[in-house]
Amino acid sequence: MHSPLFTVTTTVDDEVVYATDEVTGAALESRFGYVEGDLDFLSRDDWDGTYPTTPGDDTVASDELLALMDPEHVPSTSGDAPTYGADNGLQLADLQGLSYDDPQWAEFLDQLTLDEQADLFSYGAYRTVAVDRLGIPEITLLDSPAGLNSLFSPLDSAFYPSEIVIASTWNDDLAYSVGEAVAAEATAYGVDVWYAPGMNLHRTAMGGRDFEYFSEDPLISGKMGAAMVAGAEDNGVPTTMKHFVLNDQEVNARSGINVFASEQALRELYLRPFEITVKEADASGAMSSFINIGGVWAGGNEQLLQDVLRGEWGFEGFVSTDAVLGAWMDPVQAALHGNDLMLAALNPSGGASTIRAAAEEDPIGVGTALRDRVHAVLFTVLATQQFD
Repeated sequence: MHSPLFTVTTTVDDEVVYATDEVTGAALESRFGYVEGDLDFLSRDDWDGTYPTTPGDDTVASDELLALMDPEHVPSTSGDAPTYGADNGLQLADLQGLSYDDPQWAEFLDQLTLDEQADLFSYGAYRTVAVDRLGIPEITLLDSPAGLNSLFSPLDSAFYPSEIVIASTWNDDLAYSVGEAVAAEATAYGVDVWYAPGMNLHRTAMGGRDFEYFSEDPLISGKMGAAMVAGAEDNGVPTTMKHFVLNDQEVNARSGINVFASEQALRELYLRPFEITVKEADASGAMSSFINIGGVWAGGNEQLLQDVLRGEWGFEGFVSTDAVLGAWMDPVQAALHGNDLMLAALNPSGGASTIRAAAEEDPIGVGTALRDRVHAVLFTVLATQQFD
């Protein structure tokens, strides 16, 4: 039996409009209407009419959805094509400490050839490529959220509790300490970037990646993720919060499954952990997911990577794909829409050939986009222990 101690009356306006982001001041707008698809979403206003039922065998993709899954690229005809191979006498170390938009970056990027840019973008699986003549070293990027792990070479590293256990402590200082400890180990081993933390939600207790993610709750996932990222990055090791976004199941996830959600659910649940981490820990990296978001692959999704991540939240880091496992993970769409590095372990040369040919065919659109992607990668390289 509970008895109220006191009562407070609050009047709420009929309409409250949030027009700008409270942290960055960026304009807010609905961006993901197409992600709702033509589905009926469960609603308290019509519980009986919207409660999910098993779909019939005649369910097929609409023409609109198929068009989103196979986007047509139209070459740009206005603007200037990038400069390649200039002799400006700059080394990458000369840019250390400069802001992302410092004019000297343009002079440095002008020195790269198209082949070098294609390789820097395409060879992103656990190591990037070096360009010795410009002082660009290769960097090493390793998994996983429970400590460093190498798929291709022996690595005697510490094992940490799963993120579920860390989140269960409700102790963000402890999460910070985990990031700090992994960073110390990464520095000792010469590992430059940590593919972590995992920040998708536990939509079911049977989720195949639940061990890599903190919680079913976006707030605790964001707070723990922000603390872990800060712990690593305060100690010189950039991270990639992952898997951005909607990688909340494992069945069919690695074949580019389409996932649908309302804009409200995206904003309040699935994007929220990443938003908290960007704004509170100034995360320097993200890993896009395998998922097609309402038909558009996450790694080639302009609304996700450019409009929200960079535009609304103010992110200035780099975005890597997850492992490139299928043709839907298109390097041209990645370059055009904000994904900076292809984690292509199986056929990086094929991706390099594809993006090089696309930049030659569309020097203004794809060529400029590729240059932007390389800019983000090199900005991250400068933040690693290679330049301590």
